[in-house]
Amino acid sequence: MRGELAAAAEGQPVDQLAFKPVTKLVIGVTGHKAARMGAANLAAVTAQVEDVLSRIADAAGAQSGAMQFSVISALADGADSVVAEVALAKNWTLLSVLPFFRDEYRVDFVDDSSAAKFDALLKASAAVFELPGSIDGERRSSAYETAGRVILDQIDLLLAVWDNGAAIGRGGAAHIIAEAVSLDIPVIQLDPSGATAPRLLWGGLTAHNMGQQSLETVACAPLDALPQLIEALLSPPNEPSDHAMFENFEHGTVPRWTLALAYPLLLACAGVRRLRRADFRPPNSDAAAINIKQSCRRILARVPAFGVRLESAVIARFARADILSSFNAQIFRSSYVTNFGLACGAVLLTLLSIALPVSAKPLLLLAELATIGVVLALTVSGNMRGWHRRWLDNRYLAESLRCLAVASQIGTLKLRNTSGNVRWADYYLDATAREIGLPNTVVDSGYLADVRAGLLDLVDAQRAYQIVEASRMHQLEHRLHLLGIALFGLTAMVCIGSLAFEALLRLWGVELSAQAAHRFVVCVTIATAGLPALGAAIYGIRMQGEFADAAERAHALEHQLGLLRSVIDTDELSFDTLKRRIQYATSLLTTDLSTWHQTYVARPLSLPG
Repeated sequence: MRGELAAAAEGQPVDQLAFKPVTKLVIGVTGHKAARMGAANLAAVTAQVEDVLSRIADAAGAQSGAMQFSVISALADGADSVVAEVALAKNWTLLSVLPFFRDEYRVDFVDDSSAAKFDALLKASAAVFELPGSIDGERRSSAYETAGRVILDQIDLLLAVWDNGAAIGRGGAAHIIAEAVSLDIPVIQLDPSGATAPRLLWGGLTAHNMGQQSLETVACAPLDALPQLIEALLSPPNEPSDHAMFENFEHGTVPRWTLALAYPLLLACAGVRRLRRADFRPPNSDAAAINIKQSCRRILARVPAFGVRLESAVIARFARADILSSFNAQIFRSSYVTNFGLACGAVLLTLLSIALPVSAKPLLLLAELATIGVVLALTVSGNMRGWHRRWLDNRYLAESLRCLAVASQIGTLKLRNTSGNVRWADYYLDATAREIGLPNTVVDSGYLADVRAGLLDLVDAQRAYQIVEASRMHQLEHRLHLLGIALFGLTAMVCIGSLAFEALLRLWGVELSAQAAHRFVVCVTIATAGLPALGAAIYGIRMQGEFADAAERAHALEHQLGLLRSVIDTDELSFDTLKRRIQYATSLLTTDLSTWHQTYVARPLSLPG
């Protein structure tokens, strides 16, 4: 994978499978324990589960030929173990989330048969995520609730064996089902008593998005609606523009060198930063992945199998998205800087025609036509190739993957795209999250300390970046603003100076020769028209770049991240607290990214007005 990324950065073709995510479906399970289901109902429930999993496989096969299926379960004696056994019999992958460390959890299995079944399912699990729950008193229910939420964070849909009864406690089947519905996770309900037929609970069954749902308001349908659900889960966006973005990400190449240097030159001329090697030659994958590897390095070493998935899926794809985003951002920004510069140049060429001999006018007209042609070509080419969208979408994907790399370490994937109108980047993010799956680890204090250290690395890296970005954008905005004022001020001075000069000539009774008077008028005309044209070009660059808003957002985000870091430093080390901090950090970074995306998406490459 690393070699393929390097090849892409060197302008070589990329293997078409290098960045193509695996087609995968993850099904969670919740339900009653064996005692509540009743021994008489066990065979009927098993048959229902076999039927549902077969129907899911058939519907998924119709959508995608090569599919991987996973079931994630807490392995409790009852519905959890029934679904796990049926899934294994179908050669599906089993993933396990235990509310307690396995030795403590094993106490829940009161007879030798259920304990042996538990041990067998643990052994068959591809990954076991052992949570540090407490078996004492009220905290016991909290542990089941935590395990249930980890399962919800991992899945595409929930298979629930539930008799429609009220929740007995936190973390029970009714509680987890209600949370799934509120999070827009589709639920397939099987009634162990057989009083009601299997049904699908899913907000996507309605034609319009009705907002957050509850068990009382969510739409219901027979299992005949399963193909519609599976299609919503697995089908990529079918818009031609989304398809083009997929193709560019999975198969596109980045040229070895770039001549789109107008924006870096603007930064250098404004004294914001010097030209650097990356302005001429895009970085390779190792350079692009340095920061994300820093936040993951402890888990890469601690959980090797999970680390391999992080490297091959998240880190490699982050580097790819980061390279594509930076490359297209430089092209787009350089294009609008060039456009405004050339528009100013076209005005100056027109002004020069009054100063040069008539014989030079054809050359000036050709030069002006060539200038306008370049502006048109840049604008049309940029919009056809989607430089603007490639920059924004790849940046969105890169930063979302950066957050996913840390969040996945505590089992948080949050697959939520079942409502239609999904952007390609969200679809790709979900597909990548499914590949990562669940770490095979014991979530003890050492593991939590490593995850927290990685979170702090992420926060520190983002704070450092935002400080530099805020400073650069502020300086660029301020200096361009001063330059614009200076140009218009200089224009005013030229006007005042020319008026004063003419007044003095009349006062002294001096009359310029026709040739001198012509030269004077030409110079004044060029200055008073050319300087404002340059000032207008600078203003256009400022408005297109939104440098002031970028500086303000970067400063605000850095401040919020600083507050978050101070809280993390004083937190007690616990799974639930750390999960909340990671979710808040993700919210800060992705919310800012969404705001930034909305700001820039409204400013595509356009002709200078």
